Amino acid sequence: MDKNIWLIRHGETALNAKNIVQGQGINEPLNSKGIHQSKLFWEFYKKEDFDLVLYSDLIRSQQTIKHFLTKPIQGVELTTLKEISWGINEGLATSEEVLLRYNHAVSSWQNGNLDERVEGGESAKELGQRCLFTIDWLKQVERKNILICSHGRTIRALVCLLLEKPLSRMEEVSHKNLGLYRFLFQNGKWTCSVKDDITHLIP
Repeated sequence: MDKNIWLIRHGETALNAKNIVQGQGINEPLNSKGIHQSKLFWEFYKKEDFDLVLYSDLIRSQQTIKHFLTKPIQGVELTTLKEISWGINEGLATSEEVLLRYNHAVSSWQNGNLDERVEGGESAKELGQRCLFTIDWLKQVERKNILICSHGRTIRALVCLLLEKPLSRMEEVSHKNLGLYRFLFQNGKWTCSVKDDITHLIP
């Protein structure tokens, strides 16, 4: 079955605006800007023929797509879509110490050490494993037009894996709040036609 995937990042939260690390341990709701972004996305895409909406177990993801669930569309919470755990960095502002831990993990991943993690957090390998589970699930589910709301680092991993690129290249994937990626699954292959698009946020 051919499938169309709309993959978006959640709207802005107050902690996004303050450069405070959220990860999966901080369940921050959308701020007023994020709520507005989600409404703009809804207005732009509400006539699309979605037959499934997927979201993580974090409130910022659920709030972003809630307008679509007012239609007779099935909504499913997938915990595999949640953000990576940033361990002891979560809840902290981006100080020099926080950035050192973050940059060490990311540079290790870029050099192929996917087992590296911020202390107490999740490795890129572990993130990749649950993203592969999500992708396998998408291939099997009997739906054609699927809207997915996830999180920054998880989107980076999903995009790499959908395009059969190594997770060492995650930094090449951008992820603005409400940025949209579109994928087509056809003949056993995924292709990407839209990358981190925010046309829907422009008045």
